[in-house]
Formats: sequence, C-alpha cells, structure tokens
Amino acid sequence: MERETVIKILLFCRDIDKEIALNKRILRDFEHRYYNSIGGGMTFNGTTKSRYKITNITESAALNIPDSVNVVMRKLQKQNEQLYKLKDEILQGINALPYPQNDIIYDFYIQGFQWIKISAKVHYGETQCKNVRNYALDNLVELFSKKKLIKNLLLERGL
Repeated sequence: MERETVIKILLFCRDIDKEIALNKRILRDFEHRYYNSIGGGMTFNGTTKSRYKITNITESAALNIPDSVNVVMRKLQKQNEQLYKLKDEILQGINALPYPQNDIIYDFYIQGFQWIKISAKVHYGETQCKNVRNYALDNLVELFSKKKLIKNLLLERGL
C-alpha cells in the first residue's frame, strides 16, 4: 500500500456518511412504496379493513413486495452495515496515531480544513503541519495494510 492509496481511503471516509444516507433514503422510499399500510390495509380510525380476509397488515404488505426489491433492500442494508464497520476501522487507525498526527490527519482529510486553520489550531507552522501529515500517512500505510476490511475495500472499489 502506498501513500496515495491511504489518501484515497481517507477521502472516501469523508463520504461514507453521505453514501449511508443515500442508501437509507432509497430504503425509506422502498418501504413507503411497498409497506404503506394506510392506503389499502387500514381505515383512518386505525381499524383494519378485511375486504379479502387478510387483516394482518404485515402479511398484506409482504405479499405486495417483489422478490427483486427484497434482494435490493437486503443488499443496501448489508452495504450500510459494512460501511459503518469500515468507517470504524478507518477512524480506529487514525486514533492509533500520536496526538499531533491524529489531529492533523483528522482535520485535513476528514473535516476538510485548510492548512491555515490547522496550523493555528495545533500551533505549528504550515510546513511543519505538512511534515507531520507525511509522517502520519507513512504510519497509516502500515496500520491500514493490516486491516482486512480496508483491504477488501481496495479490491471492491478499485482504489
């Protein structure tokens, strides 16, 4: 693993929350479309209508879901679980660094701060902050190369 790969992983970590939010929105749309019980299965006062003798709301909703949608929903849920675990591993790797390296890497790559703000925060010059970042990236190369989930990400995403 090289520095450029670690940088790509750190930049991907910044976007993990956005990807999870998108997956959740897609899941919510599927649930509203296929699990909507208000329109067909219930009246407005909360009692069930039993036009065809199916009164269980969950049962009637499950009958309306195509198999392909179930597969997509399970895939999105599994992907969200993997993304949560991946972000946890990346942040554990960052937290394993010494404090100045940890702070600079987190602020620059995860928060997206500029060097001026980071140097004022840690009371180092910009050049010194960049040197600390380079040491931290070298340490992260070693840490990330030991993580199995991060290696799977590299294969999966082609990073």
